[in-house]
Amino acid sequence: MIKINLLPTEKRKAERTPLPRFLLIASTAAAFFILLFYNLWVLKMISDVVDETKNQRALLASLQPKVQEYERLLAEETALKTKVKEIESLVTRDVEYWRLVNALWDVIHANPRVWIDDFRILDARSAPGDLRRVDPDTKEVVAYGVSMKCHVAGDDVLEMTKFRKSLKDHPLLQEILTLINFNVMWNVAEEKLKDTEESHFIDFDISMYGLATPPKRKAPTPPVKPASTPIKANPTPAPPQGGTK
Repeated sequence: MIKINLLPTEKRKAERTPLPRFLLIASTAAAFFILLFYNLWVLKMISDVVDETKNQRALLASLQPKVQEYERLLAEETALKTKVKEIESLVTRDVEYWRLVNALWDVIHANPRVWIDDFRILDARSAPGDLRRVDPDTKEVVAYGVSMKCHVAGDDVLEMTKFRKSLKDHPLLQEILTLINFNVMWNVAEEKLKDTEESHFIDFDISMYGLATPPKRKAPTPPVKPASTPIKANPTPAPPQGGTK
């Protein structure tokens, strides 16, 4: 049966929204508001992250001078630690370098035609490499040494040989600096020397090294005392034979 409502539109009763449609509309509205609040929350989070990024970048920029200062201080600390190790290697080693330098000066003073313009003390790190440089086939283990750039007036190599022999024969240097470079590279330079009549001089290098395990000193042999001869008591003289007159 078909029912027809003939009342005017304004006098008709409003029809109820079907439940499925109502639920669809309500769920759509709820989803809209949820998405709206979610988008607002995401935008707020993005804004906070942007602000935090700006703050962190500003803090990083303000810390850059301190970072550079830290790197500079760290480099200084490393250099100082290296220097302290070098000093400790010199202090803890049983070598009195002032005596060594005095001995070298004595030899140089005794050879007036020789002079030096560079003097280096070799520590435990540089001495082995320097020894291999001058003597690649060496088997010795060294712990310290000295290196000198030397010159001798004139072009006579005998003066150079004499100077090297003086270094090798010095008793203190024999004890402290056991090795001396065997192969000597030298060359003659032409130049008028002041206060001399020489127009040439010889350039050469000398390197001397102390062994890591120096040879043990031999204890001096005590002088042999001559065997003592027991002193015999004087015998009682025999009475003279014959009577007295």
